[in-house]
Amino acid sequence: MPLAATSLRDVPWTVSWSGEQAFRLQPSADFAGLVELDQKQAPGVGEPQFAAMHVRRQRRGMIDLVCHVCGTPTPPRDRYVFPAASGGLVTLHDGSQQYGLNVPPMHRACAVRAANACPHLMKVDEPPLRCGRDDGRLIHRTDVTPGLEAIARELPPGVEVVFSCYRLYGPEFTAKVLAARAAWERAVAERRRR
Repeated sequence: MPLAATSLRDVPWTVSWSGEQAFRLQPSADFAGLVELDQKQAPGVGEPQFAAMHVRRQRRGMIDLVCHVCGTPTPPRDRYVFPAASGGLVTLHDGSQQYGLNVPPMHRACAVRAANACPHLMKVDEPPLRCGRDDGRLIHRTDVTPGLEAIARELPPGVEVVFSCYRLYGPEFTAKVLAARAAWERAVAERRRR
């Protein structure tokens, strides 16, 4: 589909649009005592920037467990992720590792829709994984996230800025993710042998 024909329905809720490329700093309502990067809200204005998440919608999605695709809350029984396509293991101070994810969860129907429409997910070709009981622990990020380097250079020196956030999941869900990733890797290896 040509980009000129792209509608809001065709674009995930967290995607940034070219008409939203204005940024400012504001006190964080979610991370007490910190300042956060805010981004203009104008979904549908300009062209979608599929490789970039809107900073405020990404944080809202992670904080409120709002669907990455449709932008509505995900109830605990209808919350899915793609663990081979996103997220990674975070090494803790004790050397253990837990799964961390910075892409908001999705409803099952939205995950299926995304798997059939997103070139990245189609290439990865993995089934969505239900999150279960673990909502994860919310962690803010003050390191510059990829794609925001030019904006970060314009920020005042010495100010700790929240750029994004992620959820760090416990051992039970981490084990579930590792099992799903191992199954995905076996499936990929099997397809290559054919």
